[in-house]
Amino acid sequence: MRNIFFRNLVSPLTDIELIKNGFSIHKPFTWKRQIFYWNEINDVRFSSDNTQLILNTKRKIKTLNNDNIGWYELIQNIPENYSNFDYEYVKLFMKSLKACGVCGIIAVRKNECIVCETIAWNNGISDNQTEYLKSKQSDLYSDNLKEGIEIKKVAEPEHGFKADKNRKLYIKTTANKTYK
Repeated sequence: MRNIFFRNLVSPLTDIELIKNGFSIHKPFTWKRQIFYWNEINDVRFSSDNTQLILNTKRKIKTLNNDNIGWYELIQNIPENYSNFDYEYVKLFMKSLKACGVCGIIAVRKNECIVCETIAWNNGISDNQTEYLKSKQSDLYSDNLKEGIEIKKVAEPEHGFKADKNRKLYIKTTANKTYK
């Protein structure tokens, strides 16, 4: 799923990973990761629209966008000692998410999945929920099926999002291969 997470983005992808006592940032086309330790960060806060994380370090101010891979995991793991960080917003935001019937991750916000970018099924889209989900799952996993990669029936947590243990797959989990 990692490759699916931002497949439609044109802008460079930035990958944020938690490490012991901090996190690292890896920008595409660079070989070196930037490492940030919590003891070097003076202040952490959200932008006014909650789409960016603003870090005030001893050296500079760093801004991370919510379209960076790992951003949602990072905001859930910020130590409790930053007075300007809105911990309550993070808790309420994560609690408000719904399960995605397509990818199986609990990441639907405002009727769109943050992970697979699929519009959640509703009566305005289609009368038949099963057919809609089958179609979207086929689209989402088409590359995996073409390459013969088995699709796991149970979704796994990703990027700080929990998995929906009740998700149903409406497609075959392996491609039919013909051997000569």
